[in-house]
Amino acid sequence: MKTILITGTSSGIGKATAKKFLNAGWNVIATMRSPEKEEELKNSNAMLVMKLEVTDMNSIQKAIDAGIEKFGKIDALMNNAGFGTFGAFETATQKQVEELFNVNVYGYLSVTRAILPHFRKNGKGTLLNVSFSRR
Repeated sequence: MKTILITGTSSGIGKATAKKFLNAGWNVIATMRSPEKEEELKNSNAMLVMKLEVTDMNSIQKAIDAGIEKFGKIDALMNNAGFGTFGAFETATQKQVEELFNVNVYGYLSVTRAILPHFRKNGKGTLLNVSFSRR
C-alpha cells in the first residue's frame, strides 16, 4: 500500500485530496496547523493526522518521522498548504509579504527538502505542488 503526506488538509483541496487518496486505498498522512480541531479525518487506521507548520522544521520532521514509523515509508508528498491575499500590492506591508513568501515559497521548499533524503533512500518518490490563482 502506498503512502502520501499532504500538507494543508484542514479544509479545501487538501482535505478533499486526503479523502480521495484514502478512498483509493492509500495510507494518508494528513497534516495541518491545528490537528486537535480535526474530527472527520481521524476515522481510519490508514489515516494519520499530524501537526505540521510549514515554517517550522521541527514540526515538518516530526510529521515525516511519525508517518514513516506508522506506515513504513512515504511514497509521495503533496505540498498544498498555503494562503493568498487579495488587494493592491502597494498596500501590503513588508511583514505581510514576508509571511506570504515564508509559507507559500519557503514552506514548500522546507517540506520538500525534509522528505528528499527519504525518497533518495527508497530510490523514488513523487512530489506534487499545488498552487492557485484568482482572476
